[in-house]
Amino acid sequence: MNKRKKIKIYLGGGSDVEGFQKYKVDYSGGALYVENIKWNDKGLVVELENENCEKVKLIFESAVYLYINTSESYKPEFWIENTEDYYPFLYSENSKKILELKKEVAYIENEKIIHFAIVGVDNIVEVFTSDFPKVYWK
Repeated sequence: MNKRKKIKIYLGGGSDVEGFQKYKVDYSGGALYVENIKWNDKGLVVELENENCEKVKLIFESAVYLYINTSESYKPEFWIENTEDYYPFLYSENSKKILELKKEVAYIENEKIIHFAIVGVDNIVEVFTSDFPKVYWK
Protein backbone atom coordinates (compact mmCIF):
# COMPACT_ATOMS: atom_id res chain seq x y z
CA MET A 1 0.00 0.00 0.00
CA ASN A 2 1.41 3.36 -1.05
CA LYS A 3 0.87 5.89 1.75
CA ARG A 4 1.29 9.59 1.17
CA LYS A 5 2.79 11.76 3.84
CA LYS A 6 0.78 14.81 4.77
CA ILE A 7 2.77 17.97 5.23
CA LYS A 8 2.10 21.67 5.07
CA ILE A 9 3.21 23.41 1.91
CA TYR A 10 5.23 26.58 2.23
CA LEU A 11 6.19 27.14 -1.38
CA GLY A 12 4.91 28.00 -4.79
CA GLY A 13 1.80 29.89 -5.56
CA GLY A 14 -0.04 32.89 -6.85
CA SER A 15 0.93 36.46 -7.27
CA ASP A 16 3.31 36.39 -4.30
CA VAL A 17 5.92 34.63 -6.43
CA GLU A 18 7.81 37.45 -8.09
CA GLY A 19 7.33 37.68 -11.84
CA PHE A 20 5.16 34.55 -12.09
CA GLN A 21 1.47 34.27 -12.88
CA LYS A 22 -1.00 31.49 -12.24
CA TYR A 23 -1.61 29.23 -15.21
CA LYS A 24 -5.34 28.66 -14.98
CA VAL A 25 -6.16 24.97 -14.89
CA ASP A 26 -9.37 23.25 -13.80
CA TYR A 27 -7.77 22.39 -10.48
CA SER A 28 -9.57 21.11 -7.40
CA GLY A 29 -6.94 22.39 -5.00
CA GLY A 30 -4.63 20.61 -2.61
CA ALA A 31 -1.06 19.49 -2.75
CA LEU A 32 0.36 17.67 -5.75
CA TYR A 33 3.07 15.04 -5.90
CA VAL A 34 5.30 14.64 -8.95
CA GLU A 35 4.93 10.98 -9.89
CA ASN A 36 6.86 10.78 -13.15
CA ILE A 37 8.70 12.84 -15.75
CA LYS A 38 9.33 11.21 -19.11
CA TRP A 39 9.68 11.78 -22.82
CA ASN A 40 7.36 10.05 -25.26
CA ASP A 41 6.33 10.53 -28.89
CA LYS A 42 4.16 13.54 -27.91
CA GLY A 43 6.83 15.42 -25.95
CA LEU A 44 7.76 15.94 -22.32
CA VAL A 45 5.18 14.42 -19.96
CA VAL A 46 4.88 15.37 -16.29
CA GLU A 47 2.52 13.17 -14.27
CA LEU A 48 1.16 14.40 -10.94
CA GLU A 49 -1.17 13.03 -8.27
CA ASN A 50 -3.00 14.66 -5.38
CA GLU A 51 -3.85 13.23 -1.95
CA ASN A 52 -7.20 11.94 -3.29
CA CYS A 53 -5.35 9.87 -5.91
CA GLU A 54 -6.59 12.10 -8.74
CA LYS A 55 -4.01 12.20 -11.50
CA VAL A 56 -3.08 15.02 -13.83
CA LYS A 57 -0.82 14.80 -16.85
CA LEU A 58 0.86 17.82 -18.44
CA ILE A 59 2.20 17.28 -21.95
CA PHE A 60 4.63 19.81 -23.41
CA GLU A 61 4.24 19.12 -27.13
CA SER A 62 6.15 22.18 -28.38
CA ALA A 63 9.88 22.78 -28.13
CA VAL A 64 11.33 22.13 -24.69
CA TYR A 65 14.65 23.93 -24.35
CA LEU A 66 15.40 22.75 -20.82
CA TYR A 67 13.71 21.22 -17.83
CA ILE A 68 14.89 21.13 -14.23
CA ASN A 69 13.53 18.80 -11.57
CA THR A 70 14.50 19.98 -8.09
CA SER A 71 13.84 17.16 -5.64
CA GLU A 72 13.23 19.24 -2.57
CA SER A 73 10.41 21.35 -1.27
CA TYR A 74 12.24 24.67 -0.98
CA LYS A 75 13.48 26.92 -3.73
CA PRO A 76 13.82 30.62 -2.85
CA GLU A 77 12.12 31.99 -5.97
CA PHE A 78 8.97 29.94 -5.24
CA TRP A 79 8.70 30.66 -1.52
CA ILE A 80 5.43 32.04 -0.14
CA GLU A 81 4.60 33.05 3.40
CA ASN A 82 0.94 32.03 3.45
CA THR A 83 0.01 28.43 2.58
CA GLU A 84 -3.40 29.64 1.37
CA ASP A 85 -1.56 31.26 -1.56
CA TYR A 86 -0.31 27.88 -2.80
CA TYR A 87 -1.00 27.23 -6.46
CA PRO A 88 0.98 24.57 -8.33
CA PHE A 89 0.94 25.85 -11.93
CA LEU A 90 2.89 29.05 -12.58
CA TYR A 91 4.55 30.71 -15.54
CA SER A 92 6.65 33.67 -16.56
CA GLU A 93 7.62 35.02 -19.94
CA ASN A 94 10.50 37.14 -18.64
CA SER A 95 12.11 35.36 -15.69
CA LYS A 96 15.78 35.80 -14.82
CA LYS A 97 16.39 32.18 -15.82
CA ILE A 98 14.99 32.82 -19.32
CA LEU A 99 17.38 35.74 -19.76
CA GLU A 100 20.31 33.62 -18.50
CA LEU A 101 19.39 30.77 -20.87
CA LYS A 102 19.18 33.14 -23.85
CA LYS A 103 22.62 34.57 -23.00
CA GLU A 104 24.17 31.10 -22.82
CA VAL A 105 22.52 29.70 -25.97
CA ALA A 106 22.80 32.29 -28.74
CA TYR A 107 20.57 30.57 -31.29
CA ILE A 108 17.50 30.90 -29.01
CA GLU A 109 17.99 34.53 -28.00
CA ASN A 110 15.12 35.71 -30.24
CA GLU A 111 12.76 32.81 -29.43
CA LYS A 112 9.65 33.14 -27.30
CA ILE A 113 10.31 31.09 -24.17
CA ILE A 114 7.90 30.36 -21.33
CA HIS A 115 9.28 29.46 -17.91
CA PHE A 116 6.63 27.05 -16.63
CA ALA A 117 6.81 25.88 -13.01
CA ILE A 118 5.02 22.98 -11.37
CA VAL A 119 5.23 23.25 -7.60
CA GLY A 120 4.73 19.90 -5.90
CA VAL A 121 5.15 18.72 -2.33
CA ASP A 122 8.61 17.23 -2.76
CA ASN A 123 9.61 18.53 -6.18
CA ILE A 124 9.63 21.69 -8.22
CA VAL A 125 9.69 21.08 -11.96
CA GLU A 126 10.64 23.99 -14.22
CA VAL A 127 10.14 23.66 -17.96
CA PHE A 128 11.49 26.18 -20.49
CA THR A 129 9.27 25.78 -23.51
CA SER A 130 7.84 27.56 -26.52
CA ASP A 131 4.18 26.97 -25.59
CA PHE A 132 1.93 26.01 -22.69
CA PRO A 133 1.28 22.37 -21.91
CA LYS A 134 -1.88 20.42 -22.59
CA VAL A 135 -3.47 19.29 -19.32
CA TYR A 136 -5.38 16.04 -18.83
CA TRP A 137 -7.08 14.84 -15.61
CA LYS A 138 -7.67 11.14 -15.00
